[in-house]
Amino acid sequence: MRRFSILPILAFAATLPLGAQFQIRLNPKTDQAFEDYRKAVEAKLDGHPRFPAGLKPGQIEIVPATDKGFTDVKDGMVHDWIAAIVVPGATVDKAIAVLQNYADYKNIYHGDVSDSKLLSHDGDLWHIYLRMVKKKVFTVVLNGEFDVQYRPLGNNRWSVISRSTRIAELDGDRELPPGTSRGFLWRINAYWLIEPRPEGVYLECRAVSLSRAIPFGLGLAEPYLTSVPRESLQSTMEATLRALR
Repeated sequence: MRRFSILPILAFAATLPLGAQFQIRLNPKTDQAFEDYRKAVEAKLDGHPRFPAGLKPGQIEIVPATDKGFTDVKDGMVHDWIAAIVVPGATVDKAIAVLQNYADYKNIYHGDVSDSKLLSHDGDLWHIYLRMVKKKVFTVVLNGEFDVQYRPLGNNRWSVISRSTRIAELDGDRELPPGTSRGFLWRINAYWLIEPRPEGVYLECRAVSLSRAIPFGLGLAEPYLTSVPRESLQSTMEATLRALR
């Protein structure tokens, strides 16, 4: 009897817009878990490359920073991936110029970013806006704001830390309140290392992001939540490589 009594409920859910089917609110404990993870990551940043030697120029290497590339937290998942590449013939100055060309991100990272602009700039701190788009099973569009800080490490080496300060999902033309969404992306930070190499310039990016946990009974969300963080980092590195070439 229970099996049949639930069918009308499922049928009704299937008629609702996808956002209405499983919108959730970011749990403060989930947010705090990400903050704790972020602080632990940043406390260990030492300016040393993950791949000090052996990378084939032009070849992107991407590995999970944890065993699976994600860590389960209260009502969420923290995703953590590291990518690196040596761009032949490129320079540190050119790499920084590409990364700081925020107004052109919509062209440099076309497909993943549909709009971009610099909101403010004060010394080594930049505040930027990106409209991010990702299509895989679902199409997700998000308005994001980020604080980005550039830190010289000496010997023409640089660290760049980008932290999301606001992410809001769009439902059509309507922006949902931050923290109230389908939960595919609540936070995303990026940690870049840039250094000269004899072959060109070494770029390393560690992306740490927060999403909801996989919803029970909604297996369609699993490939998005588990594979998109890695694929997004791969796409970012490929686009940066093209811009530097």
